[in-house]
Amino acid sequence: MYLQVLFGCALVGFFRGVGATMIGRREFFTVISGAALATAAPRISSGQEYRPFAWPHGERAAVSLTYDDGLDSQLEYAVPALDRLGWKATFFLTEENMEKQVDRWRAVAREGHEIGDHTLHHHCRLAGYSTKRFVREEIAPTERFLNAYFGVRRRTFAYPCGTIELGAGGQREGEERYIDALRPVFTAARAADGDPNDPRLVGRQRYQLQAIAPTYDRDDPQLAIDYLRKALGWGRWAILIFHDVVPTRLGDGDTSVTSHDRILGWIAQTPLWCAPMGEVFSHLTGSVQ
Repeated sequence: MYLQVLFGCALVGFFRGVGATMIGRREFFTVISGAALATAAPRISSGQEYRPFAWPHGERAAVSLTYDDGLDSQLEYAVPALDRLGWKATFFLTEENMEKQVDRWRAVAREGHEIGDHTLHHHCRLAGYSTKRFVREEIAPTERFLNAYFGVRRRTFAYPCGTIELGAGGQREGEERYIDALRPVFTAARAADGDPNDPRLVGRQRYQLQAIAPTYDRDDPQLAIDYLRKALGWGRWAILIFHDVVPTRLGDGDTSVTSHDRILGWIAQTPLWCAPMGEVFSHLTGSVQ
């Protein structure tokens, strides 16, 4: 069972040369801090042994780099950094953020990066939604937009704010309601906490794949490196979450270019298969996107 995390969200307007309508990770969530994650009880023993798995190219484990919200800084700094290494990542787009840059995002997709769905409005508080209403107001319009500009296909999804419960009621009921909204449309969905994914369980956990936003609270690459070491030690699939990638961190959620480059540089020196989330999921389950 997944760690129970209390997600909070704050509606904060901000202007960074991207327009007043740019929503994003300022609404994200109060993610588990590095200290909290280090002291939280892991889902599996810290003494878990390495279990060999048939990763491509003889690698020891896998990592997917994911970027949320369709932010301009990702086009300016993250994409070029990935291109220098020849790597492909997953970008979860929120229509309101990226529609003015749609031509640039289409170019990113043509280069082989994966485009995923992050809803129309990036709402964090979902107690008032039924499954049908959420599909009608958040998923269906975003899919129409993405289909029009990026082609018709089954995509991956990332939960805005890390919120995995939809509607009122108990936690389990809310999680099932959200999954009911996702299942007809998406191949898999990424949550925002938890240990690296066991490749043997991914098919069953496809709508709550575990991930971490290592630099959300602190601009320090060490949390990412520790998490990736865990994936290597256990032969698992790590999913990292980033938001704004900027020259200098200005607040929560920002990853400095320096920290971003250090994380990518560390990965480049290890036996990690780096591929988009949908590609890794397809490899593990035999599904076709």
